[in-house]
Amino acid sequence: MSFERAAQPKLEVLRAGKPTKGRPPLIFIHGGFAGAWCWETCFLDWFAVRGWDCHALSLRGHGQSEGHDDIHQFGIDDYAADVAHVAERFAEQPILIGHSMGCFVAQRYLERHPARAAVLMAPVPSTGLAGAGMAMAATNPALFWDVGLAHEFGRRAPSPAVLFEAVYGHKPDNGFSRHGERFTDESHRAWADMCNAAFLDTAKIPDMPIKVLGGETDRLIPPAFIRSAARLLGTRAEMLPGLGHALMLEPGWEDVATRIDGWLTEQGFR
Repeated sequence: MSFERAAQPKLEVLRAGKPTKGRPPLIFIHGGFAGAWCWETCFLDWFAVRGWDCHALSLRGHGQSEGHDDIHQFGIDDYAADVAHVAERFAEQPILIGHSMGCFVAQRYLERHPARAAVLMAPVPSTGLAGAGMAMAATNPALFWDVGLAHEFGRRAPSPAVLFEAVYGHKPDNGFSRHGERFTDESHRAWADMCNAAFLDTAKIPDMPIKVLGGETDRLIPPAFIRSAARLLGTRAEMLPGLGHALMLEPGWEDVATRIDGWLTEQGFR
């Protein structure tokens, strides 16, 4: 796996695999509070071994990309521009694989740029976070306060224990301790964009293969909202039992990866 720094803006891009003739590159887009590292742990090498050219970026202000001091100035449009900056290096249109906020970013990108396909994992719905937030407030008000409201009032990323409860569907183990301290602050401006029900226009997304995956025990984006997000995009969500929000990091991640790889093969990209 190689480490690259792109210019204007300077972005961290983790790469695994190499170009294969006739096979589109994969761009992995992380969710809120995270970075490219969330794909490096399991997904990148797994897909590279199966012949995919994989690129995971840290959006500006995340991971090892520049912009941490200005994080709250960045919105979803800035993050979509980061994806465009990475995609520009390829001769062939990429396949986007997003998670959570990364799905929202991917959809914004697709309003303006073509792609071969998209995989949306635990997507923030195109109608925004308000509905999912209200559901969390009703079922788990303490978690709603720590993940959402406390963040909006200027606190940094929630504690590792709270993030574990929010993003994982299994009991705490030593594996989470490797990642808990890597979560960072998230942009208030991007958060506001995701709460705006009119921010995205799915009608502008070109006709293309889209796969939506979700965890049946997701506490951040409950299954009903994942299914609704899929319907708005003209497809059906595939829900995975026993998994929570962090589909690429949980025990069972390999089943998620296998489903994605199989779907890409069915679409004729292999």
